[in-house]
Amino acid sequence: MMTERDFNRLHTNQRLFVHELLERGIRVTVIDRDAELLQITFKGKKQYIIDRSTEKEPSNLVKITADKFLVKSLLKTNKILVPEGQLFGRSQKQDALDFSEHLGFPLVTKPNWGSHGDDVFTNIQSKRELSSILDNLFLRHDLVIIERHYPGKEYRIFRTRNGRYAVLHRDPAHVIGDGKHSILELAKTESRHRKSQYKKTILCPIVIDDSVRAYLALSGLRLSSIPTKGEKVYLRLTSNLAKGGVSSDVTDVIHPNVLKIAERIHRIFEHLPCIGIDFLTEDISSPRAGKDYAILEINSNPGLAMHAFPAHGKPRNVASYLADELFPI
Repeated sequence: MMTERDFNRLHTNQRLFVHELLERGIRVTVIDRDAELLQITFKGKKQYIIDRSTEKEPSNLVKITADKFLVKSLLKTNKILVPEGQLFGRSQKQDALDFSEHLGFPLVTKPNWGSHGDDVFTNIQSKRELSSILDNLFLRHDLVIIERHYPGKEYRIFRTRNGRYAVLHRDPAHVIGDGKHSILELAKTESRHRKSQYKKTILCPIVIDDSVRAYLALSGLRLSSIPTKGEKVYLRLTSNLAKGGVSSDVTDVIHPNVLKIAERIHRIFEHLPCIGIDFLTEDISSPRAGKDYAILEINSNPGLAMHAFPAHGKPRNVASYLADELFPI
């Protein structure tokens, strides 16, 4: 049986899921904590869980959703809007640069396989800038995607196969000026505050790195710059929560047109118990969001904690939605 010590040592997403299983009287045993391997007994049948993945997730769909360009192709085939782009290998740098001129700037480039927004470069403005980024990316990745930069806000739609959902707006890391302190000082202060509130939200400390410095430089700013009082200064374009992005629940205002798109997408991956849809649009509450949008990625194992502990708005117990889907009582 799972001990309290076992439970507390699970990572947050898995812990939320396991809590729901235990609430249903399902027996859970930790086999290998580091591998996130659990054994559960449900209705007399034993099965294994890795993280939150069960025997109900087809491995072919999990592999497809991990391949970003393959997902783009599949969505496009099904008349779901995605940013125009192409896939390039290490030996195809010149082809990639030629393609960029054809596509037009600004552009986005990212690894074909990856997560947490790592090595994603947005709003690339020139061929020279792209060339430098590709040199860097090809040191670590065999395949990269170059695609048109799509303006708009980023939303995450969590959806189960039975139609339950939750929606977040993910705002990139930023600081609010007070007219006295530098951007770096404001970021450090905000990070300390977030660490003190870690049990109430999943707000992560703001990561300061070369991407932040480069993004600030585009606006003529540096970490030492002092924003005016009330001025909102974005530190990066990507909304990665692990690097300091801010999540706000918008489930109650999502437009029905967007929900129809989410349903269409889930039908493409109909055997996945749940999916996470990274949805770009200007305003997800507007009827236009059903026409003016782009899908960035599909996640076969979307995070639960961001919905359970948003920085702003109503918490959503999506772990219970997933448990209801996988282990209905």
